[in-house]
Amino acid sequence: MVSGFTRQETIALTGISSGRLSYLDRTELIIPQKFGNPKRPKVIYSWKQVLEIKTIERLREKLPLQEIRKVLKFLKQRDYELSFFTNNLVLVNSQLYLIEDLKDFGMRVLEASGKSQGQAVIHQVGAIGDVISDLVEEAERHHVLDFEKRAGIALTS
Repeated sequence: MVSGFTRQETIALTGISSGRLSYLDRTELIIPQKFGNPKRPKVIYSWKQVLEIKTIERLREKLPLQEIRKVLKFLKQRDYELSFFTNNLVLVNSQLYLIEDLKDFGMRVLEASGKSQGQAVIHQVGAIGDVISDLVEEAERHHVLDFEKRAGIALTS
């Protein structure tokens, strides 16, 4: 049995347009599984890919694509561990930092600024946990069957 979300479900969950979803596939940023007829295959996105798509859409207004790729690489390296979604991500001089405690933020800026002594270009990515909350809300709104099971997450009400 194929596990994941259909193209239509992915569009409903993430709010992304069909054209944008095709663009992510063409540019090989998000490559779904494809089954059946090569001309009109059945397309399936994994839970991690749905997270990536929603993260991309969330960050498009804040960051250039090059920086978004860094965020996705960061999440992939940590196998999308859900605990990371409760923290904030911040880009300081193009270096990505996970900020678990805001008390650490000042030290991170000083470290990243080096000889500039605190002068740095900062992009707050923000709490990425909102991505999961948004996906859960959209799943309920669009009545995505067995969402919790297919996503492999435990939701608490």
